[in-house]
Amino acid sequence: MNKQTTRTRSLLLLLGVVVMALLSLPDLARRVFADASTQGLAFQSAPETPTVTPTWTPFFFTPFPQAPLFTPTPTLDLRVVNEIVHPQDGDATFGFAPLVGTAVIRDFDRYDVHIAVTGSENWAWLTSNREVVRNGVLYVLNTYEFEDGFYDLRVRAIDRRGNFTEAFLRKLEIRNAAPPTITPFPTSDGTNQPLSPLIVFETPSPTVTPTPRFRSFIPNGQGIFEPQSGDIIRAQTAIIGTVNGKTALNPFERYELFITPSGLDQWGWLYGSTEQVWQSEIYTLDTTALEDGFYDLRLRIVYRDSNYDEYYVTRLRVANHSSAPAIHPTATRSAAKSPGLYFPFDNIRVTGVVDFVGTTAVPNLLRWELYWAPSGSDQWTFLFSDAKPVVNSYLARLDLGLLAEDSYDFRLRIVRQDYTYSDYYVRDVVAVPPTATPIPQPPGR
Repeated sequence: MNKQTTRTRSLLLLLGVVVMALLSLPDLARRVFADASTQGLAFQSAPETPTVTPTWTPFFFTPFPQAPLFTPTPTLDLRVVNEIVHPQDGDATFGFAPLVGTAVIRDFDRYDVHIAVTGSENWAWLTSNREVVRNGVLYVLNTYEFEDGFYDLRVRAIDRRGNFTEAFLRKLEIRNAAPPTITPFPTSDGTNQPLSPLIVFETPSPTVTPTPRFRSFIPNGQGIFEPQSGDIIRAQTAIIGTVNGKTALNPFERYELFITPSGLDQWGWLYGSTEQVWQSEIYTLDTTALEDGFYDLRLRIVYRDSNYDEYYVTRLRVANHSSAPAIHPTATRSAAKSPGLYFPFDNIRVTGVVDFVGTTAVPNLLRWELYWAPSGSDQWTFLFSDAKPVVNSYLARLDLGLLAEDSYDFRLRIVRQDYTYSDYYVRDVVAVPPTATPIPQPPGR
């Protein structure tokens, strides 16, 4: 046997040992032969100076259910892509506009959404999200916060090393003064979802009980405790709340208080301070400087990194010269309320965004449903349903600016477990265009 034959057999024997080792460790074999460009598959990175052997754990990004605002196609999508599919470049929009698409990058950390006046590249931050979104709502743009005109939107998907990809929406026209015709989203069976004034706010991840976007306070935490939404206020009214920092890593910077006529985004500055306050007076509102009517308050708590939290008190009734029924009378706030719709009232004229308030807590509650129809038509269109009992609180938030200027009826149906039900009505709610109302300005303006 010559040396060449011996060497060949030795190499074959060594190759056989390697193959047997790989076959005995299929996970290792899969990693050795895996294509690095396999979509949807990512591996955890080992530390720069490991002290133990790292554990390599594959994971797949999976989509989570979206709210009824957008019905995604029920197809598993593992693409690594950053894209905006709706609206399209050059589209016109108004009201609360969902930004639909996908934001994924390998070794995903978060995605950011920015906005800029078209062509300016002067990007302003809108939101950040550490949840992967696939073929869903990336952000709901409140166009009332911007003047009519053309804007660019940018979605930046960022990995753990700070690398990123970007998707752009160019020349989106915000047109609240002359709203365009809405293009409905198609559902999975090809039909279009009906037009609805219901405002749906996305949450970062699905929860059993949805968390409202507009909240007044956190129990034993930040926010405005007094007055409460729906209260009647007169003369000098103390605003009681807590404003402070939440973590030492992002210290408290300042707080700001704003006011607007209810349902409008015409926020006027009231007061600001760098002092932290715990369940005490943060401002005294002089209601005599305002016309009688409904107003909303917004408390913004700003942190060192310029991010902030916001808290709202809505439908405060300034009644210096008139006596008006209270939605939440202070003296009876904790008392049980009979089922029904408390707000809006019959024959009321409203503008823009309106909070519907009522009680649905009845024995053996199965669910409750909210409908709307043109006044007197009885052509009821479904709006919203929930199984959670509500006592003298929010049922839904509607933007009546999405409906034609007209009079509308609303119906609350409370269904019991034996499938009997009771109906409660609000009649002749008139949606009218917004009108400018003078707002107090900060000193020096």
